[in-house]
Amino acid sequence: MLLGLHYAIWIVVAIYFAGMLLLGWWSKKGIVDREGFLLGNRQFGVWYMVMHAFGAGTHPGDVAGVTSKTVERGASGIWVSWMWMFGTPFYWLIAPIMRRMRCLTVADYFEERFGPAAAVLYVAVASVGMTIACASILLATTRTVQGMMGKATVIEEAPAPAVDAVDASAAPAEGSPAERPLWQARGVETRAEEEAWFFGILIVTTAVFVIYSYWGGIVAAIKTDMAQGLMIIALSFIAIPSALALAGGWDNVLETLARRSDESVNYLALFDRKMFSLWSVLLLCINAPFSMIAQPHVMSVSAAGRTEWEGRVGFTYGNILKRICTMGWCILGLAWLAYLVDRGTTVHADAAFGDSVRFLLHPVLQGLMLACVMAAAMSSGDALQVTIAGLFSQNIYRRHIRPDASERHYITATRVAGLVIIGGALVFAIVMRKSVVQAILDYFNLTACVGVSVVMGILWRRMNTAGVFASVILAAGTFLLTRYALEMGQLAKTGLPLAAGAVGGLIGSLLTQAPRPERIDPFFKKIYTPIGQEDRLALPLDEVVPPSARLLTAGGLFLVKPSRQSWLGFLVALAICLVLVGAMVLLLT
Repeated sequence: MLLGLHYAIWIVVAIYFAGMLLLGWWSKKGIVDREGFLLGNRQFGVWYMVMHAFGAGTHPGDVAGVTSKTVERGASGIWVSWMWMFGTPFYWLIAPIMRRMRCLTVADYFEERFGPAAAVLYVAVASVGMTIACASILLATTRTVQGMMGKATVIEEAPAPAVDAVDASAAPAEGSPAERPLWQARGVETRAEEEAWFFGILIVTTAVFVIYSYWGGIVAAIKTDMAQGLMIIALSFIAIPSALALAGGWDNVLETLARRSDESVNYLALFDRKMFSLWSVLLLCINAPFSMIAQPHVMSVSAAGRTEWEGRVGFTYGNILKRICTMGWCILGLAWLAYLVDRGTTVHADAAFGDSVRFLLHPVLQGLMLACVMAAAMSSGDALQVTIAGLFSQNIYRRHIRPDASERHYITATRVAGLVIIGGALVFAIVMRKSVVQAILDYFNLTACVGVSVVMGILWRRMNTAGVFASVILAAGTFLLTRYALEMGQLAKTGLPLAAGAVGGLIGSLLTQAPRPERIDPFFKKIYTPIGQEDRLALPLDEVVPPSARLLTAGGLFLVKPSRQSWLGFLVALAICLVLVGAMVLLLT
């Protein structure tokens, strides 16, 4: 054992990371300009795009967050990740719009549609939101590794039974991942020792993926997402059989958790009054498309493919893969919770995933799981770091500070900005270390504050720069007020900022001058002109989108009739989401 981990784990992790870092170094060879660094020259096919969307959207915060909340509150913990569930069908509609914008970053959209000031506002708010997202990745990775190393303290623990009285079938075999019963292995660290381990692991984790992303940009992220995405899918389910066997089978899990449920918490309910009530979940799902369309990496997961089709399939079905894996994380959490309940043991919730892996898997599989956790952190962190840094270099540094520099200089500026952003994420991770789940919800709601103005700008021609500022400032202010000043419930934290952003955009636009047609017509021509038909951009808007093709234009709205591919794809994705929720309900009953 070395630092609490079996030697086999260290060997597997070392080999894995050597390969990933080598791939990151190799990937930098093809990067000669900003489009190569940020979008990989739009060269990727369907499978790369599926795994890129899965890898960029799947990180230790999802796994640790779902397992953590499941161990704490039962099956409703699945909504830590499933809050995106019914936003997923909209990804089918979002992807071609982002691709047709023909932009490098989302801030380019703000600049073209609303002007430079709006782009700077977007960069400022999105950078804070995504820095918190990076912090949640670092925090979740650190807590998971802590659990795997046995370096997270127990919150509450029942008296340890005599070793002779323990059922031999419940104890791990000699040489297995945990050579001592759980109640003996836990609680050995003091709070100071636990904090020391937390900071040490956090710093090492940060250093590894800073090196990785500094080299390769989005090309490294997409190429490694293909390999490690497949591994994450497999390892999302590989611990479940061991957990179910330890808990006495699925029927025993349901019986145990039903017996321990009461008025304060129902461990088998898909909705929970405390955080994930039915109405809270519905609002979160409504919030999801607004949050996603404003996230900086939405451009790479939508527009790095060769055509619109690659972007649509990759963005939508990469995330559906994540919804399926989320079921596995929840089932693992429920089985682990039932085992802990039977033993009268309560562990640090944020470290529950790592704790279960350490106890359930062979050291070699532990090594693979640890490598995948770290790699998922690297790929997600890389995608976020590269895109946030790209916002700064493309829309602030290039435009306002050094407009005449070379492409090589801008790539260097992007990389340096990435280092600064990760430094900020490290600070946020330390400040927010009490709860992985709260960090996830914070960036989810904060980015939605910007997403309202993105959507209004696409659907409403009357939306202008004043409307953007009113929308973003009012929504972000409401978020801060409900989250930090008034400590309101989850329903208010989610719904009020969304409503405030819509009202702010509406009033701010109507009280000021409408945008001139010659300024906004080129934008609307672009988003309704498919890739490969660029000759149509020279035509008037009425020819690109004739009145017969328009669905709704009252009040300045500009909704076009969806194509067959659009509405069929949307309905198929929606049906899959409903089937997944129904399958989870059946499992719980």
